[in-house]
Amino acid sequence: MTPEAFDKLLAFLDPDRELAARKYEMIRKKLIAFFQCRGRCAPEDYTDITISRVAKRIDEGIHIHTSNPFGFFYGVARKILLEPMGDLSQKSVSLDDPSIFTNVSQDPDEVNRLEAERLQLEQELECLDECLGKIPSKHRDLILQYYQGETRAKISNRKKMAEGLGIPLNALRIKALRIRERLQECVSECVKNYNS
Repeated sequence: MTPEAFDKLLAFLDPDRELAARKYEMIRKKLIAFFQCRGRCAPEDYTDITISRVAKRIDEGIHIHTSNPFGFFYGVARKILLEPMGDLSQKSVSLDDPSIFTNVSQDPDEVNRLEAERLQLEQELECLDECLGKIPSKHRDLILQYYQGETRAKISNRKKMAEGLGIPLNALRIKALRIRERLQECVSECVKNYNS
């Protein structure tokens, strides 16, 4: 990205350069989180590609009419996920491909709804991590192991856990349920505090 393109990008974000810089950093962090949540091994590289493509389009004179600039970046990022990029560290990506801008979601309500859902999920996950750190390690280990695995593996795992603890399977279920209820209360309280 050229310095001129970067200046135009900042001007698109806000006429006040300091506010524009803050918005740029916020968008960058959100995009990194977006790509991390989707399991990309190089979220910063995907973020750089997204920002470069938007900056290039702005530099070319495209007028983007939106009250939510992140919504536009988000639409481009979603499109980038559909591209077969492989390992970004070994593949050069063409910024001249205009197909990235086709079918970008133009519905700001839908973009805002999806963004609100993503933020809610991130808050809940952060709170869950925090709450898991507050409970005794034996309870934390039990609950994490209790929910580990998929269907059959999970059932087999729970039987082994009950045998290892020398308790019936039903007693293990009750124990896990009590720990889970405490965690849910803690997470709910944490999310309330997060939003107030």
